[in-house]
Amino acid sequence: MDALEAIGARRSIGRLIGPAPSEAELVAMLEAGAGAPDHGELRPWRFTVLRAEAMESFGKVLEDAYRKRCRRAGTPVVEAKAAKERTKLARAPLVVVVAAVCDPTAKIPWIEQFAAAAAAAQNVLLSATALGFGSMWRTGDPCYDEGVKAALGLGLDDAVVGFLYVGTTSAEARAAKPPRRPDLTGLVTEWSP
Repeated sequence: MDALEAIGARRSIGRLIGPAPSEAELVAMLEAGAGAPDHGELRPWRFTVLRAEAMESFGKVLEDAYRKRCRRAGTPVVEAKAAKERTKLARAPLVVVVAAVCDPTAKIPWIEQFAAAAAAAQNVLLSATALGFGSMWRTGDPCYDEGVKAALGLGLDDAVVGFLYVGTTSAEARAAKPPRRPDLTGLVTEWSP
């Protein structure tokens, strides 16, 4: 699949099944991510791979972070939400957490470092599509949670760009989310002096 086909075919699929990418396919996806545009050659992205037991274990980190956020906010824990936090990584057989690691000494502004990591995440998703897999980029409260970041080995100034869910798209999901042509209406202007 060429790049334009992969861009056109990529869809956000909420639930994915096995098989996950092979080790060689995963390496190809991560290399594509590491090939993202990188002003200053800082390599500000980090990839954390979660699968099988690691997903289950990290689900406990997400649940604990949710419970702590509730305590800090003085709101009651909703047990169904806690259970969802604990089990949500199981929506796919593979999750790649993409993070942006801030280099405060660099001349490159933080927003550009973050943008480079976001481009790396998109490259991972597009390469997954090109290899025939489905994907979903998820964010939410865990991306901004200090405890989640610490569990990933990140500092307070770093950022979780997203949780990339990767796996095989079921026939039902393919039928429900066919490729579409993006609509440019209202999105493009041509500037002139």
